[in-house]
Amino acid sequence: MVRSHLIGIDVGGTFTDAVVLDGVDGRLLAAFKLPSTPDDPGRAVLEAVAKIAQIADVRGALLCHGTTVGTNTLIQRKGARTALVATRGFADVIELRRQARPILYGFDVAISEPLVPPALRFEADERVDAEGRVVTPLDGLEALAQELAAAEVDAVAVCLLHAYANDTHEARIVAALEAALPGVFITRSSDVCPEFKEYERSSTTVVNAYIGPSVSRYLQRLDAALEARGIERLVVVKSNGGLTAPKNAAAYPVHLIESGPAAGLIAAAAYARASGRGNLLALDMGGTTAKAGLIRDGEPSTSGEFYADRLVEGRDVGGYAIRSAVLDLVEIGAGGGSLAWIDEAGVLKVGPRSAGADPGPACYGRGGNRPTVTDAHAAIGTITAHTFTGSGVAFEREAAIAALQRHIAGPLGWSIARAAYAIIDIAVASMAEMARLLTVQRGLDPRDFAVMATGGAGPLHAAAVGAEIGALDVIVPPFPGMFSALGATLGFVRHEVVRTFLRPLEALKPERLIEGFRDLFRRAEALLAAEPKGTSAPVFERYLEARFVGQLFELKIPLGSGDAGFPSAAQIDGLFRSAYKKEYGFDLPEAKIEIVNMRLVATLDIGSEGETLLRSTGVAPRRGEPLRRTSFLTRSGETTEIPVYRAADAPGTTLSGPAIIEHFGSTAWIHAGQTAAIGPNGHILIRLGGAIP
Repeated sequence: MVRSHLIGIDVGGTFTDAVVLDGVDGRLLAAFKLPSTPDDPGRAVLEAVAKIAQIADVRGALLCHGTTVGTNTLIQRKGARTALVATRGFADVIELRRQARPILYGFDVAISEPLVPPALRFEADERVDAEGRVVTPLDGLEALAQELAAAEVDAVAVCLLHAYANDTHEARIVAALEAALPGVFITRSSDVCPEFKEYERSSTTVVNAYIGPSVSRYLQRLDAALEARGIERLVVVKSNGGLTAPKNAAAYPVHLIESGPAAGLIAAAAYARASGRGNLLALDMGGTTAKAGLIRDGEPSTSGEFYADRLVEGRDVGGYAIRSAVLDLVEIGAGGGSLAWIDEAGVLKVGPRSAGADPGPACYGRGGNRPTVTDAHAAIGTITAHTFTGSGVAFEREAAIAALQRHIAGPLGWSIARAAYAIIDIAVASMAEMARLLTVQRGLDPRDFAVMATGGAGPLHAAAVGAEIGALDVIVPPFPGMFSALGATLGFVRHEVVRTFLRPLEALKPERLIEGFRDLFRRAEALLAAEPKGTSAPVFERYLEARFVGQLFELKIPLGSGDAGFPSAAQIDGLFRSAYKKEYGFDLPEAKIEIVNMRLVATLDIGSEGETLLRSTGVAPRRGEPLRRTSFLTRSGETTEIPVYRAADAPGTTLSGPAIIEHFGSTAWIHAGQTAAIGPNGHILIRLGGAIP
């Protein structure tokens, strides 16, 4: 299947990135940044499409979109007035949570406020046991619907005890509420998260309802506006790195919480495969946050559960549990727009609060007057007006220096150089700690991973972060400033459907497996029916999630493709023990195995050719001479000049730091004692502490 063009657009907190690929051969036709529009993120998307239309025909194009609408709705507490319907006696599960805390020995741990206040928690007279048997028939349905209608809510989450085993009562309640509450967003746990663990299932369903109306409205408006401009189809990036149609995204917005970061990690995995570097520590730093994830053997790590909204007013808090397939990422509030400030004790802090897109850093000339990480770089000269050519930013270095002087250097009695470098050092330390969370604290050696830096600010800091954690190499891939936008075009449509199947392995009956997966196939096919037409038939992969009896966490065991026979119980035993030993380093020969969930993964190729960009030559050979020299402020406060290269104009060039390399919406900072080589396809290899052979 051939489309006219493939468009990737990622909306970040500060900038909206766009790439346009030829639908036939995957050639890059355009790549650019525009300021984001926080009041209406869709406006920046439409502005990007309008700009694309000036250079290419957008009619018939497929647009792949990474979005933060759901995330921002949750973080900013701008979601719907949401009600919860639970089994009598279980309405406060979302308040009780788990005993786990983000800081184990912290006695002042904060937790995010429940998204549903007590007054909007309703109880249904019913009860189903863990085997799906009805203990108490559903009663009082009409009165329940009347109570909810009187509450004037915008969304309802229905989560009944053990509904994963029998969803009859949930389905009846939803049918009654849809009739009594027209226009209200209604979601049920047996559809969103048909798994056991009552708190996690309740939390996931509530988050889905809370952000549902805003995400639905956004996608409906955007889809209609894009269709009016000739765009063939809109697809949205999910937290698992897959793509999905607006209809499915609007029904399950909880699956979009990590949309943008997931796109970047998909691109990192594609680069790992294309370059032959299977192990990467992907570091993405944008305007608001920094994200990191591991690529091992060319594939990103995944998880079945994560906590959203971990930072509230600068504090690490107990967020909202979400049971959903997600790429394994660590995220902190350290971006180019992160504000530098002095706390009550007179200590310099950086982030997590951000200047965002409006007003942005002081150097953007939009009225911002608080210093940020970007302003620190503007002050020392690692970014200049050339950095923002074509972005719509009117760069003002003097405004950055004034903000640093007024808020940091002056109050602390420091020079501008000391203040600027201190801000950058704190940002680097925060990102280094994030990298250690993914490596050292998981028993992995950072020296086994090359740091791959992307995002508008990632390459500015990656060499320092890599040196801090002991990595040997830093890689800046092609198109680093638009990497998430490129990643959006690399994904397949991907749906993961799951159901709890709790029983001992020794009691596993083949007919129950067949029956369970048949139901999962029906659910997956219903989701695929709303997706764009694929270039080939969808692929189905089956998994069991199992654990040793008495343990809390499961491992995923592959059972083969959708048309293959099932392995025997003995074979499943061997597969699980092998996976357990690989993960934990030992086996428990006497322990019994328990099956927890059945999972089906459906993928559909819709014709992306973007991965060719990561292995093509990309640029024509030219002389590797510096583009210019720029003024640079050293740590000691001295002013010198350092060379500035443009990656697209200097393929094959090897250079030594200090130097700056401008590269597709981003800037790489090569420090003294480091060496960099610019490859033929635009990638940059930085050797930390040694020359490149």
